[in-house]
Amino acid sequence: MAKTKSKSELEKLKGYAQILYTKEHLSQKEIAERTDISEKTIGKWVADGNWDKYKKNFVLTRQEMMGDLLNEVTEINKAIKDRPEGLRFADSKTADVRRKLILDIKQLETSASKPEAISACAALLEFVRKVSLAKAQELAPFVDGYIKSIL
Repeated sequence: MAKTKSKSELEKLKGYAQILYTKEHLSQKEIAERTDISEKTIGKWVADGNWDKYKKNFVLTRQEMMGDLLNEVTEINKAIKDRPEGLRFADSKTADVRRKLILDIKQLETSASKPEAISACAALLEFVRKVSLAKAQELAPFVDGYIKSIL
């Protein structure tokens, strides 16, 4: 009999399934096998979460997002420096926006290791799959186990 998964475990598996769907472009059946979640549930997650949109628009890398955030902070700081002397400070609205951008940058810096690890694992599996499908199928459970352990 299958072990019932906690809400937390399901959320982690859902996130992993989304990565497999959007980045590795696996079928729902393959994802179901790799996550031990029913194909019907995977299909519901894909539809409810509109994962096809993410599959098509998964273009911003962490570095690109970081660059955009840093550019925004730079732009705010430049606008403040360009003000007349005596007015070169952030008003409450600008300070709030800058503070939020800095928090987003910090969060992106600290949360980056897991997605990068998952991306590297996906790339490794894809490389092995091109060389030997049998070896990739042999390696996949180990990669899945590793990814589940870091989630």
